[in-house]
Amino acid sequence: MTSLRLVSLAAVAAAALVGACAGSTGSSTAGAARARLPQLDSARLMSDLARLAHDSMAGRAAGTPQNAKARAWLVSELRRLGVEPIGGSYEHAFVRPRRNSTDSIRGANVLGVIRGTQRPDRYLVVSAHYDHVGVRNGEVYNGADDNASGTAAVLQLAAHFRAHPPRHSILLAFFDAEELGLQGARAMVAAPPVAKEAMLANVNLDMVSRTEELWAAGARYYPQFLPLLTELAREAPISLRIGHDSGGGRDDWMMLSDQGAFHQAGIPALLFSVEDHPDYHKPTDDVERIVPAFYVNAVRTIAAFVERLDRQLAP
Repeated sequence: MTSLRLVSLAAVAAAALVGACAGSTGSSTAGAARARLPQLDSARLMSDLARLAHDSMAGRAAGTPQNAKARAWLVSELRRLGVEPIGGSYEHAFVRPRRNSTDSIRGANVLGVIRGTQRPDRYLVVSAHYDHVGVRNGEVYNGADDNASGTAAVLQLAAHFRAHPPRHSILLAFFDAEELGLQGARAMVAAPPVAKEAMLANVNLDMVSRTEELWAAGARYYPQFLPLLTELAREAPISLRIGHDSGGGRDDWMMLSDQGAFHQAGIPALLFSVEDHPDYHKPTDDVERIVPAFYVNAVRTIAAFVERLDRQLAP
């Protein structure tokens, strides 16, 4: 990945955001609504994704030096943004039993907190997993969409809420070892850094930069999310669809990413994601396959949801 390519991708994203904003200045109700969506640093969003999905990160598999490199960079970004550590540290190590083995999984989540202005003792957990599957048969699985996209997006949400403080605290969680069975999220829920009852909801991002539709899964289980999502779907500059939380197997996404750990613990949880695509868990999930205009506006839409959820919750 050359620096020229990174600049090109960032420029495309910036142009897409400018175009979206320009298109939202008309007199229509939808246009006015879109103008109210949060504005984000699209160039930084794309460059952060490209950094995480670079060959030098070797797919960020849990337990590898490259995974630790990604983790150290996330810590440095939280410091740069002025996000507080939680429990005295950004890094929270865990050991979890490996499925069908006597071995253990060792990993570390990266956690930070933005204190709420009205209820700093109540938390919205905004999360994404930063690990991927690493190198297989000599090929690097860069995981640009899965889940460098969600990780870079949460960093942008951190920047946004630092500049626009929320009413409730936002606990930013970058989970490790999701690809090994949601292990980082399960570890945090099992030994939470704040009281379990203080965690009001989890909003999880996993694969948010591809295709033409963003899905929100979880409202069937937690109908309190539905009015916000329905309103946002009418206003969003992308196609936001509500579903993938019924049926069985891969038709119900609630246990297919880190929100599943919260859902099992009785904490309301919502997943933002796209459908599986031909590059899912393939070495072709590279930054060149990202759709910058969709990605930028998907992250703006998710930021708007978190803002509105923060406002809706009782003070």
